Order: sequence, then C-alpha cells, then structure tokens
Amino acid sequence: MKSPILNTVMLFLIIFLGSSCSKEDIPSFRTNEDGEFISLPYIWKKGLHKSSPEYFGFLKFPIYFNQNPVIPMTNGGSGRSLAMLNQENGEIIWEWDDRFVYETEEILMGKHHQDKNLLLHTAGSRIYCMNLETGKTQWRNRSDRSFWSHVYGKDSDFYLFGRSDAFPDSIDQLIVFKGDMHPGKIEEYLTPDFSGDHLYGGKSIGSVTAAVPYDFDDKEHLIVIWQEGISGYNLQSYLGLWDKTNNKWIYEKSIIVEPSLNGTLLNPPVVHEGRVYLAVGFELACHDIRTGTQEWKRRFDGETFFSNFLIEEGKLVVNNEDQFVYCLDPISGTQLWKTRGSGTSSYMSYLNGVVYFVGGATGNLHAIDIVSGKTVWKIDINQLGEKGDRFRTSAVYIIPGQNNKKGKVIALGGLNAYCFEAYR
Repeated sequence: MKSPILNTVMLFLIIFLGSSCSKEDIPSFRTNEDGEFISLPYIWKKGLHKSSPEYFGFLKFPIYFNQNPVIPMTNGGSGRSLAMLNQENGEIIWEWDDRFVYETEEILMGKHHQDKNLLLHTAGSRIYCMNLETGKTQWRNRSDRSFWSHVYGKDSDFYLFGRSDAFPDSIDQLIVFKGDMHPGKIEEYLTPDFSGDHLYGGKSIGSVTAAVPYDFDDKEHLIVIWQEGISGYNLQSYLGLWDKTNNKWIYEKSIIVEPSLNGTLLNPPVVHEGRVYLAVGFELACHDIRTGTQEWKRRFDGETFFSNFLIEEGKLVVNNEDQFVYCLDPISGTQLWKTRGSGTSSYMSYLNGVVYFVGGATGNLHAIDIVSGKTVWKIDINQLGEKGDRFRTSAVYIIPGQNNKKGKVIALGGLNAYCFEAYR
C-alpha cells in the first residue's frame, strides 16, 4: 500500500505534467488550406506587462544590441519602458524608463539612429540618447522646438528635422539640424531653397523629411529629400544631393513625382548600387544618385506608407496599401511577381530569402519567400492560445542563426512577445 506522502507527490506530478504539456500550452504545427502555417511552436514567449495590460507603445524599426532585441513594455499606470531581452530565453537584461513626461509620454519611435552601443531617437521636443550596453541614458535634451520622428546618421553624426529660427513663427517648415551623439550638441545645418510662392495648408513653406549620408569620390554627401507647396494643398517633392565636403549643392531640385496632395516622402529612402529608391504617395521612383536623373517610376493602386520596401538578393520587395506585395527588378522596375498581402502592415524584416511582417488587416504574422512570392506563414495568435488577441504592427525582429542553425523571428502581440524559429 502506497503512503499518503507518495500519493500526494504522484498527484502533484500528474497535475504539473498535465498542465505544462497540454496542447493549449504548446502550440502545434498547423496549416490552412493553402499550405500556409497558421500555428507554430514558439521558442519562448515573454509578457509585455508587469501588471494590468496597457498600451505598450510602438517601434517602427527593430532595435538590437549584440543580437538581443529591445522592445517596449509597460509597468502599470503610466509606466512605459524599453527592455532588452535575452534572445535565447526572453529574459529581461535591462529596462529603461527615463522619459521627461512620465505621466503622459508614450514610447512611439520612428526611425532611430544607432552608432555601436548608442541609440538616438526623438519624441517631439525631446531627444534621447541611450547606452544599449547598460540600458542607461547617455544624455537627453528638451528643446524649444519639436522634431520629426525620423533620425538619420552615420557614425556619431545625426540629422534631425525641425523649425528654423530664420523664419517667422507664422511660417511652418522643417529644415535639417545636425548633431553629435557624444556631446549632444545640435545646430541648424541645411535649408533648401524654398520658393515661398505657395504655403501648404496656408502656413507651411515646405519640409525636409530625409537626409541620408552617402559617400563617394572620397567626399561626404547627403541625399536630401524635401517638398514644398505648389498650389493649394498640393506638394512638389524633390531629390537633392549636398556635398558636405565643399558645402554646396551638386543638384537641389530633381523632381521625384508630379505635385499631389500626398506628395511627401515619409518612408526612408533605400540606397542600392548607386541608385536611390523613393516612395512618394502612390509612386515608387528610382534615381541615379550622382546626377539625380530619374531612371524609372511606377504607380501603384495604394500608397507605400505604413509598411515599407526593401532590396535583398537583387529583388525590390514592396508592401503596398492596396493589400498586395510586389517584387520588382530594382534596375528596370519590371514586376517579377505579385502576391496577396495585408494592406496596412508593420515594416518588413528580412532573413535568408524571406520577408516577415505583421498584417494590419489580418493581425497575423506573415512570411513570404521572395524568390517564389509564396506566403509560407500566416501565424494567427489565437492559434497560440491567446483568444481575442492579435499581433501588433510594431517592429518584427529577426535574429540570424549561428553554426548553420536557423535564426529567430520575434513579434509582439497585445500581451506577449513571441519568439519562433525562422522559416529558413
């Protein structure tokens, strides 16, 4: 006859093993009728909230340090943080919450600039430089003006876009500011030749929305994208090339697309083999960087606004608002394939021939093979045991594998971060 103590131990083991190994806790491989994976076992998951669920913020682009992801989390009430996770197990390495306005300031990050262990991002008039190695603030600055959410840079130099003191307060505009990540000094740097003939919306003379460092012939340059009002609410977008070494324009007003209501470049340009690719409104254009000459232009049925485009393995992949993903030849602009996407989506991330993104319309984690155009993943978070949840269109992280092993893909739901083995 078994002792009461032994019976208790056996009962505990049965309950423990049953609860930890149930099908609800360990998602299985499942596919839909099209052969797309809708469920996968995850390597780990990490809760995003230390107490009650709150809005955890948004990162447009993934942040990494030593291949560990940095993600937004909450700590109840007004607590908002960036946390570095160990990519192997999802455990927190450090947390950062050094916001100027603790009660109301969300963590909403556009394009950041990273130089080794230092990361710089803006939040309106607030500029933060973080040390990703320690999780501490390197420096922070609260300005008397607001800056756009995108930051460009090379090494310790960075470029912001804000109002100039050279214009009256009644005129809105964005010009280029330059700073250094170490001392944190910021100054006005470059203003294009706004004509001033028309004020967009009755108040704005124009704006610069990108300044991409690009060097050739032993000289430093900036690829500058800017726009100005032409008539009424129409904007004319331009491509310029600034010679930093000699402080002069090589060209300033290469026209990207015809004037339109949405004639603003909002996504970062992509530079590839001496060409720059620009998404403005419904169109994608390719220009020669040295001359500014337009080589080709293509119009889509939707904008490339919330998602992005990228060039990998000699293929230009465009995730468009018309709910399709396109693959073009980057040299000629010829379409190679077209497949169903999800419209408004997170930015795509790339690893080993596959692009990953979260579809805004579906709430699923998508993966598309860029050679064939076939969708291989459409992971539904409800299949992972989170009923009523969906993946959020924040950044999708990819971690390359080591020693011929597959890498990792990390996406954020409303409650948890999930880490999966990459498709390839």
